[in-house]
Amino acid sequence: MLYAEDLTPGREFPFGTWTMTEADVFAYAREWDPLPIHTDPEHAASGPHGGVIASGLHTLAVYQRLAAAALWSQTSGVGGRGFQVGFRRPVKPGTTLTGKARIDRVEHRPERGRSVVWVVSQLTGDDGEVVLDITVDAIVFMRPAE
Repeated sequence: MLYAEDLTPGREFPFGTWTMTEADVFAYAREWDPLPIHTDPEHAASGPHGGVIASGLHTLAVYQRLAAAALWSQTSGVGGRGFQVGFRRPVKPGTTLTGKARIDRVEHRPERGRSVVWVVSQLTGDDGEVVLDITVDAIVFMRPAE
C-alpha cells in the first residue's frame, strides 16, 4: 500500500494499454454521448476528422481505468478533489492508448493524517502524440503512526 509519504514529486507510474475498438466507440457513444460524430460513420466521414472519433468522455474513462490500475488501486485513502482536463487530439477507432501519471506536488497535512497530492497524467496514441492531459488533486492518507 502506498501512502502520501511514498508519493514524492517526480515519481512516475506507467500505464498499461487500451485499444479503442470501433465496437467500443459505438457502444459507449450510443449509451453516453450519442452525437453523430461518435455514432454515424456517414455523418462523421464528412466532418473535420474524416470519420468517427471516440467521445472525449470515453477517452477520460479509459484514462481512469489505466490510472486506477497503475496508481490509485494501490494508494491509501484516495478521494478526488478536482481535476483539469485537456482533450488534445481526437481518438479514432483502432488507436491504442497508453501513458503515465507523474506526482507533481504533495502538501502534507499531518494534523489531519492526510495529504493533498497533485498528479499530472497524459494519454498518448500509438503515434506517441498526446490525446489527453489531466491534472488531478486527491486526498491520500499519510502512513499511520506505529
